[in-house]
Amino acid sequence: MKRIISLGLIAIFAVVVLSSLTPKKKKKSKQFRGTITYAISYDSEELSEVQRTKLPKSIKVKMYDGMSLFDEVMGPVVQTTLIKPDADKYIVMVEYGMKKAAFTRKYSEVTNDSLESFTTQIDMSGDTKIIAGYTCKKAVVTFTPKDSVDAEEQMYSVYYTSELGSLKDNKDSEYEGIDGMLMEFYQVTPKMVVKMEVTEVIKGKVKELEFYMPDDYKEFTDAEELQKYLIGE
Repeated sequence: MKRIISLGLIAIFAVVVLSSLTPKKKKKSKQFRGTITYAISYDSEELSEVQRTKLPKSIKVKMYDGMSLFDEVMGPVVQTTLIKPDADKYIVMVEYGMKKAAFTRKYSEVTNDSLESFTTQIDMSGDTKIIAGYTCKKAVVTFTPKDSVDAEEQMYSVYYTSELGSLKDNKDSEYEGIDGMLMEFYQVTPKMVVKMEVTEVIKGKVKELEFYMPDDYKEFTDAEELQKYLIGE
């Protein structure tokens, strides 16, 4: 049950996928509406083989005008993460047996480990690559650890498309300056690198109503209280 509350790797997904696609400042123009599927791979000496087998290999993210939503099924537990930047809300909804509960916090208080630990330099390239049917441009991103961080400098090639996004989509992230939606990119932390690559893009077929917490969820702002409620203490 601890994994339900601590969020684990799901926090990484929320920060990298959703912060790179849902800027914290309200936008006047309409943003992407649809579902994007990502393939996920991990590079870390901290993970055992058993841990690796339990981590998701893909994730589907629903998006609607800056809001984002994705699910994770963990045995008897269904966990849904909902990000609403305009409302400054980060919500994790948990369905466990007959109980439904939600852990809520401010989205502006969710930290991005890459930004906390590294500075980035982005060099644009003329190279392109087809990803999920879209012609994507290449950028080479150098992650340089800050003085207090014990890590090595790292360099990665990322790909993006302006057909699905713009400069505003990467504002306030480690990829600020890239003009488009990230289609292949990395969440870099001192102990782990998570690679995410789009495998499918489905436009439309999402409704605004999906991005609101149902009334039958009991809301918590304290993780320990949520834990006690779910396990019946």
